[in-house]
Amino acid sequence: MNRAEVVEFLATVAPFSELEREALAEFAERFAVQQHAAGEPLGEFPQPGHHGLFLVREGAVALFDSEDRRLEQRGEGELFGHAIILDGAARDYTVRASEACVLWQLSPQALDEMVSAYPLIGHFLTAAPGERLATLAAQGTGILEDLRLRTPVTVSADTPIAECARLMAERQVSCLPVLRDDELAGIVTDRDLRSRVLARGVDPGTAIAEVMTPQPLTARPDSRIEDALLEMMRLGIHHLPVVDDSRQLVAVISAGDLLRRQSPHPLRLVRDIQRAGDVTELAAMARQGPGLLAALSRQGSEVTEVGRIASMLTDACTLRLLALAQARLGDAPCRWAWLAFGSQARMEQGLVSDQDNGLLLAETPDADGETWFRELADFVCDGLDRCGYVYCPGGVMAKGRWRLSQAKWRSTFAGWMDEPTPESVLNSSIFFDMRGVAGDVTLAERLHEEVLERARETRIFLRFLAAESMTHTPPLGLFRQFVQESDGRQSHGLNLKKRGVLPIVDLARVRALEGAIPAVATEARFRAAAAAGVMSERDAEDLVHAYRFIGNIRLRHQAQQHARGETPGHLVDPESLSGLHRRYLRSAFGIVRSAQRALAQRYAL
Repeated sequence: MNRAEVVEFLATVAPFSELEREALAEFAERFAVQQHAAGEPLGEFPQPGHHGLFLVREGAVALFDSEDRRLEQRGEGELFGHAIILDGAARDYTVRASEACVLWQLSPQALDEMVSAYPLIGHFLTAAPGERLATLAAQGTGILEDLRLRTPVTVSADTPIAECARLMAERQVSCLPVLRDDELAGIVTDRDLRSRVLARGVDPGTAIAEVMTPQPLTARPDSRIEDALLEMMRLGIHHLPVVDDSRQLVAVISAGDLLRRQSPHPLRLVRDIQRAGDVTELAAMARQGPGLLAALSRQGSEVTEVGRIASMLTDACTLRLLALAQARLGDAPCRWAWLAFGSQARMEQGLVSDQDNGLLLAETPDADGETWFRELADFVCDGLDRCGYVYCPGGVMAKGRWRLSQAKWRSTFAGWMDEPTPESVLNSSIFFDMRGVAGDVTLAERLHEEVLERARETRIFLRFLAAESMTHTPPLGLFRQFVQESDGRQSHGLNLKKRGVLPIVDLARVRALEGAIPAVATEARFRAAAAAGVMSERDAEDLVHAYRFIGNIRLRHQAQQHARGETPGHLVDPESLSGLHRRYLRSAFGIVRSAQRALAQRYAL
């Protein structure tokens, strides 16, 4: 064989494609050529690596189990001879040439040497699918230690307020951590001095402990920057103390530290959204969101962080619109909660999203009250549309019919569960992903708890919901080949929303309802289901890794589309992916397909 030809071909085959050309050249001459006729048996493989490793250069081979049932076909650029996991378990298998083929074989000795020199190869050949996917998960944007943390200026709990104010001015800091017995007891900011001291006329000689925020949220030096950012956004705070394992204060991270880390930044956009004076100003800010999210993706943020940030931006827009509406309408006639459904509720939105929302009213309003809530809903939903969150095609909005009293919401859910129909089960796939965003969120929490308890006791409904989850199947056809489709704009591709992400979301929802698990986020549902014994820990982790891997591919694709000025979509051409990513994508789809089969067996579907 021509050495250069071998190197060129190996560079297109996973996992060799991840090695440098010099490394490939080192082993290029170690491959031996074999030619086989169609139907010729190629051996049994009960011990992975015993025969070395085989690479299909031309033609195709078929893999069979111990009962001679065909498992799958492998063609040009694919491997066999190593451990192969199908339907969640390693299988002994035999191989026959399904057509005339040319194979390249790497001897057991040469394979051992390659694995020893390049651990990535060994991991690819021996790891379970979920473990493989975990190795390709994005690593985020670093940890807090990367920010070159500085020793903070601190005061003791009995320090007078006046002394603290003088120290902050002298050292030009906007916050002071407060220590008691050398451990963090609280924190005080310049805003606290204005609102808790000056505005209330507190004696400047009072100990700072009287006006500080006690036991503030903290992070660790090895905490991911993205996680710290998300917590600061969630709580609306601008300073985050960093402590070590012994609770000793190491530093204080400010919003400014993160804003200098990357720009544009979600903290700045959330702050601007909170200050918007009208809908026009708010919409102009909100439409910066997709570009910001795409930039985060390009800088290394992975799908779970981007999804949470996207949903927080939607929450911020919703809260500002509600505030603007109430300033116009006056006091509400009764207690209420604004509900988010679907991906916003799960904190899993993408670069572009429509709106799914509703209103939960503590009681049935009179005519005037109904008018008040209708105007509130119209204002907010119309405003969200102007912000880029288009009206829900299915009408799941408070602006439409989903503005109900607490009693009516209960009876609606009860009707869906007691007499399930295709329409009610479809509704459930949206409405069971519920989160209170504003108003009296305890109303939403109570409704969610009641619905979960009722769902767990309604076996026939769970069976219908499990059957509905099977309508979204991974795009794998005969012999694990990709099944592509069109969306009217693109000729072909893998629909990574409908056939990738949604099947996993559906599986998580069913498992959560089985255990009356209050978590709404997909990953949290799987882990809680494993902890509750609803599913195995390994299956849960495999699905989490598959969810992240598929979601990251879709996210990177959408970020690239946004950079080209295109509307982000869900169809990804598999040929645009590396050989390694195509192989791992098949593994991710295989994990989902195995989980669906297990669910089908559980409900005798």
